[in-house]
Amino acid sequence: MLLATGAVLWTGWQLPAWYRLGSDDAAVLGGLVHLWQQPVLVALLLATANAVVLYQATLPLALPADPASLLDRPRHLADFVFWLCVVFHLSSLLLLLLIGAGWLPLNPLGL
Repeated sequence: MLLATGAVLWTGWQLPAWYRLGSDDAAVLGGLVHLWQQPVLVALLLATANAVVLYQATLPLALPADPASLLDRPRHLADFVFWLCVVFHLSSLLLLLLIGAGWLPLNPLGL
């Protein structure tokens, strides 16, 4: 789930750069970057990714369906994935705060 979420976020961030490879029109590229990487859209995408990871990866590890299942498997892998999910949640919330405060520039293409 974390890999899929990271792949979706990375793909969404790369769309203007991929368009740039096949186009010479700087005005259209600037409009695409302005539309695609506006702070509200990026914040919404990060919040959605955070919610998906929370409900699909973090909560099943934190709250197992059957308490006896905790005894059936080694916990080191589940603990590693749980803490990886926690790091993802905290970093995405930090990114949301930086975007909301305007401290993080969202224009990687310099337009």
